[in-house]
Amino acid sequence: MKKVLVLSSAHPWDDERVFSKITKSLSKKYETALCAVADKQFFEVDRIKIFGLPKLPRSKRYKNYLRIIKIINEFKPDIIHFHDPDLLVLSLYFKFFLKKKVIYDVHEDYPLAFKDRKYFPEPFSTLFSIFFNLAEKTISKLLDGVVTVTEDIYSKFNCINKEVIKNYPVAETIFEEKDSTIDGTLNLIYIGSVSQSRGITNLILAVKSLHELDIKLDIVGPAENQKYFEEIKKYEDEKIRIWGRVPKKDIPGILKNAHVGFVTLLPLSRYKTSLPLKLFEYMAAKVAVVASDFELWRRIVEEADCGVLVDPTDIQSICQAILFFYNNRDQIIKKGLNGYKAFMEKYNWANEEKKLFQFYERIV
Repeated sequence: MKKVLVLSSAHPWDDERVFSKITKSLSKKYETALCAVADKQFFEVDRIKIFGLPKLPRSKRYKNYLRIIKIINEFKPDIIHFHDPDLLVLSLYFKFFLKKKVIYDVHEDYPLAFKDRKYFPEPFSTLFSIFFNLAEKTISKLLDGVVTVTEDIYSKFNCINKEVIKNYPVAETIFEEKDSTIDGTLNLIYIGSVSQSRGITNLILAVKSLHELDIKLDIVGPAENQKYFEEIKKYEDEKIRIWGRVPKKDIPGILKNAHVGFVTLLPLSRYKTSLPLKLFEYMAAKVAVVASDFELWRRIVEEADCGVLVDPTDIQSICQAILFFYNNRDQIIKKGLNGYKAFMEKYNWANEEKKLFQFYERIV
């Protein structure tokens, strides 16, 4: 049996895509191990070997390189499936010195992301984005395969073996059954990473401006940084709760009580071409959706008729969406069920798993 090492120097070992999807799916066909960020150096989950790496900032992740090479020499994989752009240069070592087959899993449009995040002042941020784009596309041609999460990112890679494996939720995820009637308080929810660029401040201000309505907002997920977390914590009251990070096992229970889920990310380049996992998790949990009016997201929401679209930069637009569901409770049930139907038929991991297996058959 061929051996596969799934590798990430940035993601925690239990990351939804890295472990729950890619690693678990590959373990059905291959002897699969995972090397990712973890508190322990070694442990096993569901008979999958987990090799832990210390969590390091991007600028210091090179310090994990020797341990990664040691793990590769110990596990002796035939294929290395890596998930982070900071491993691109090291992937050439895997390919040409260790003689491994190497797959690059691209989670987002990194040249756009680096430009948006402005790690450097202009014009250096733009120059770095251009340089990284050239390096990424050049190195990827030398590898055995590239996996991307969207068609838009896929189109930017010019290599022989490439595939779109979208980040849809696992259909077996257990979401608790929702009530068939919706009266009283309208429960709004946001689940995911918490930052201003993800529209959290505007969402909070929209709810604050509708103080006369019987609504509650739960914001669930880790903040981008402690400063921002403390900033939004000041808005907490009887209508707004800031949870912070919660165990993944608690998410289905939290979603059970939610009526409307928000994915109102601001119109940054990297978000416009992304497929946010939370959108599909809301659909899987029969939660009506309020989403940013990006072209890619619009096609999904309108085709499934699972929610409404807003301008995420306009607080009044977000308010209008809340008022729509507040005054039309039947639409919450209708759009929630529509979203669930679309999730079960199209937007679930089972379909992507089949594509992953076919892709690996070409590589092997």
